[in-house]
Amino acid sequence: MKVIYIEQPGNEEPWYTDFATALGDRFPHIVLDRDAPLAPQFEGVRVVVDQGGHGTRAMIDAGAEAGVELWQCVTTGLDHCDVGYMLEQGMRVNNTPGVFSAVALAEHVLFLMLFVAKKFRESEANLRSGILYHPLNDELEGTTLGLVGLGASGRELARRASVLGLRVIAVDAYPVPVDELAALGVESCDGPEQLDRLLRESDYVSIHIPLTAETRHLIDAAKLELMKPSGVLINVARGGIVDEAALAAALASGRLRAAGIDVFSQEPPGADNPLLQLPNVVATPHVAGTTYGTSRRRGVVCVENIARIADGLPPLYEVTSAA
Repeated sequence: MKVIYIEQPGNEEPWYTDFATALGDRFPHIVLDRDAPLAPQFEGVRVVVDQGGHGTRAMIDAGAEAGVELWQCVTTGLDHCDVGYMLEQGMRVNNTPGVFSAVALAEHVLFLMLFVAKKFRESEANLRSGILYHPLNDELEGTTLGLVGLGASGRELARRASVLGLRVIAVDAYPVPVDELAALGVESCDGPEQLDRLLRESDYVSIHIPLTAETRHLIDAAKLELMKPSGVLINVARGGIVDEAALAAALASGRLRAAGIDVFSQEPPGADNPLLQLPNVVATPHVAGTTYGTSRRRGVVCVENIARIADGLPPLYEVTSAA
């Protein structure tokens, strides 16, 4: 059974090597040559492994013509994937969901929170200027962390935050049993209708939901107004969930203390993006979930799904509709 791997330009490693290592010699595979005709490359291919999920319609058409059975997207979020078109062509579509990057995302959120709480930029500037003992910084213990979404990454963050002494509250579209909340150290998890209360009570708000038509600009100017002036917004999910213009205005005016941002509505963000000009924003280039551990785990599950297709079994983590 032949497999074709589609690399994401500029982000090839370690993703391809980890996939190839997990695959070994179990199945033959090739790496797509974007400059060569597509049809001959897809001939005989049953599974496509699409790193990042950026396959074009021309690639999808070539795959459909060749009889591709599974289009395996090596990503969690599918907002940039042409899922509906793939499904129309009769292919199964899969992703590598949050469980594979959850630890990485949780650790990155803590990094962003600590960066703000420990006033790193001011401390670094003072040290370079020979100023000691200032600024006085903050502790996370005793503060409230609000999780917008209690899926895989939200749960990993909750575990870590509760150990650090934070009060953790959450909202999620699905109910979570009380015993699970207790094990996670989460005080409460309400439905989405309680988002306003979470925003009012939280010192740190961290977003852990997918970008859909319903969640686009979920955090808008009105929602930001509900947060404490001392509040910090963290987004490692998808940029479009937050109204970036409204967030920039709240931060510039001092209405909101700070933000930690790993994702943007336009990626890469333009150099003139106002969020990149503000001293109370710590920003990273969409790296929260991209660790060596994430790469290895995703490579393994992609190979598992290839084997399942070869054995006539349904693949894991199948996506049955476009968001």
